[in-house]
Amino acid sequence: MDLQAVIQLIGNVGFPITLCLILLQTILVKFNKQMDGLEKRLAQLDKTMNLLVKSFHQNTSQPNTRQSKKEDV
Repeated sequence: MDLQAVIQLIGNVGFPITLCLILLQTILVKFNKQMDGLEKRLAQLDKTMNLLVKSFHQNTSQPNTRQSKKEDV
């Protein structure tokens, strides 16, 4: 936001409202950045959980060789 736009905004709505709008814009920009970071972390967590589930299912689908040896004895 350039200086001319700020001066025009102050003239139109007043100084306190202009400060509120500028602070709100700043907060929203930071919030959006945090949300983007959170989305990336959640996507990584989803990938990790899917990998864990796949490896768990692979381990449970394979017969346990220790149990089969104990049954043979």
